[in-house]
Amino acid sequence: MLRCFMAGAVALASLAASTAMAQSTPAVVYCVNNRIMVERATMSQMQSGRGSSEICIIGPSFDFQPDGVSWVRQNLRSDVGGSCRCR
Repeated sequence: MLRCFMAGAVALASLAASTAMAQSTPAVVYCVNNRIMVERATMSQMQSGRGSSEICIIGPSFDFQPDGVSWVRQNLRSDVGGSCRCR
């Protein structure tokens, strides 16, 4: 019984560690081709594959992507996908 409990605890710990690693990149508020995006990607990842797209960071980064979406609504008074401009 104790072995089963320990095996379950180890499995849960490894699952939590992999989840934490997957979310280690913060969600950032970007403006991409005049549209607001909240993405868990670095600037170089955002630029990769987008060619000459205009990309800039227009807000802070967040541990949880939904917090970034809320920030956009409260501070930019828009939604993800709404209009923006890089300066």
